[in-house]
Order: sequence, then C-alpha cells, then structure tokens
Amino acid sequence: MARITGSSHLECQVCHEVHRDVARLLGPRAPDDWLAVGPGERLEAELTPDICILPCNGTTRHFLRGHLQLPVDEYEFGTFVWSVWVELEEFSMVAVARTWSDPNRAAMSPLVGRLATELPYEQPTKGLPVSVHTRDLGQVPLLMLYPGTQHSIVAEQREGIAVHRAAELAGLVWR
Repeated sequence: MARITGSSHLECQVCHEVHRDVARLLGPRAPDDWLAVGPGERLEAELTPDICILPCNGTTRHFLRGHLQLPVDEYEFGTFVWSVWVELEEFSMVAVARTWSDPNRAAMSPLVGRLATELPYEQPTKGLPVSVHTRDLGQVPLLMLYPGTQHSIVAEQREGIAVHRAAELAGLVWR
C-alpha cells in the first residue's frame, strides 16, 4: 500500500505526543486481485489509475477506485481517506463508463459494490458491501459502507476517528 498524498502533524489528545506527517490519503495503486495474478494474466487485463478490468478464469471482473472517508475529530486535520478499490458488476461498470465524462455524472444513482482492498483492520475488509456515489468530474467516487454491517470501519466512517487513530492506521500500513 502506498502513501499517496497529504500529511499533517498535530498534538494528539489521546497520547499527548505530536504525530508528525500523518498521511491523510492512503491506498494501493491496483486492486488486491490484480496483484495476485501473474504477469501473463495482466497482459489481457487493463489497469488505469481509476479502473481495472481483469479477465479471470473465464469471467471478467470490474474494479473502480473510490474514496472511503473517515471524518477526523480535529478540524485542522481534515478527513482521513482510504483510496481503495471496489468490485462492481458488469452492468454497473457500463453505467460508470457511459457517464464518466458527463458533467452531470454526480446525479447518477448510487451503485452497489464490494470492497476489493484488504485494509489493516482485525476483521477482513475485502468483500464489505458499499454504495458507490459518483461525484463531479475530477473526483473519484465516494464509497459509503452499509450501516448495518458489523465492522469497526463502519463505525469509524459513521462516527469519525481521532488523530491518534489516523496515525495508528497510517503506521499499520508502513510496518
């Protein structure tokens, strides 16, 4: 997993230390399943910064990059963002492709998908259901976890996290 952009340092109200250069946006450059296939299989696939089309065992899988935002309780910090991949059904990917360059694409109804990125949590995150909300041109889709899902990341998205937790999550990625 790569650190993509943005960092900050603030005094932590949990441990009273200054967390320096806490990444605000983290995520992989490709879906986990892309990384799991060999170079030969990748020759038949397509990977851009926003989409991945992956032929696999006679079927074609469709992935879209989106942002899963966790509000942070420190105003100066902003939002902690997991830039992750979500798997979509083919008809959903066709709808995304049809509206990708449309200035009104944010008006598109949310799509249903599943997280295709394993994040550093005790419980697995890959496969969690999400709604995919397209946004204005130049912005990747916003991913909202289903509220009824029993997972700590769902509570973090709903209730927010402290800067200490953001530093902890970023530290898990760099170990």
